[in-house]
Amino acid sequence: MNFPPAMIRRALDWIDAKQQRFGPSAFAVAVIKRNGDRRGSMFAALVTFYGLLSVFPLLLLFITFASMILGANSEATKRLINAALADFPVIGDEIAKNIHALAKGNAFALIASALFLLWGALGLTSALQTASHQAWSRPRHEEPNILVRTLRGLSLLGVIGLSVGAATVLTGISQAGIFHTSPLVIRLLVLLGTAVVDLVAYYVAMRILSPKEVTGRQLIPGIMVGGLGWLALQNLGGYLIQHQLHRTTAIYGFFAIVLGLIFWLNLGAQLFMYATQINVVRVNRAWPRGLFEPSDEVKAELAENGQSFEN
Repeated sequence: MNFPPAMIRRALDWIDAKQQRFGPSAFAVAVIKRNGDRRGSMFAALVTFYGLLSVFPLLLLFITFASMILGANSEATKRLINAALADFPVIGDEIAKNIHALAKGNAFALIASALFLLWGALGLTSALQTASHQAWSRPRHEEPNILVRTLRGLSLLGVIGLSVGAATVLTGISQAGIFHTSPLVIRLLVLLGTAVVDLVAYYVAMRILSPKEVTGRQLIPGIMVGGLGWLALQNLGGYLIQHQLHRTTAIYGFFAIVLGLIFWLNLGAQLFMYATQINVVRVNRAWPRGLFEPSDEVKAELAENGQSFEN
């Protein structure tokens, strides 16, 4: 049965009008559309690329220094590495099998890994700063110079490093069996501690990336969505590897590691983009939005280019 175009259009207009009058759907549509307007997916891909450049050198250096300090085959080293790789629950086991400590005295490999890590990490923080600048619709002349951008990047790296370190310590404590209590109680305490770490890390990162006039209280919705969303992704990944994907890594090998890591990093990047847009839409009260109409900013850009939008 073929429906007339006019009937389909009226039905879509009715749905659009309904969603704009219903608060939750109006806000969600505004966040999704604004993320598209500000090229959120493109910036998420850029963050994923630089994140991929950073992860392997970071893990290589981490495992090397852990082996040098605690001993290559010590139980403490194994627990520390397993705790660190818990942040990558879908592919952490395979990464542990394929990345090993550098041989002692291999200064060239150590320096090369450090340089790759610095290049990828600063690229990652630069992409996050540009994405946040675009999300908040700040004018181009307000973009920070290279010195300020680098200092902010190093601050973000510190936040990321401290949050990963704190999460590693929490996971290591749970695996060490220090507290003689119920495994369920330990798991709940670790989950609560990890949630606090994720929320604090999101708060500090968003405070660094957001305009100065935006208060910390205004950032709370995005912080809650981002921090708790990342916690949910970590636990969902752990469930999948234990119950659904435990046989796939043996079949696909290193190919599965790379694809899994790209997928995992992109999920985290997309989550951060949407968490930022939640704050932007809320602070600017940029809702409701029509399903088929661009934002006023996009209309203004089209007008500057001598173009017009026809619905």
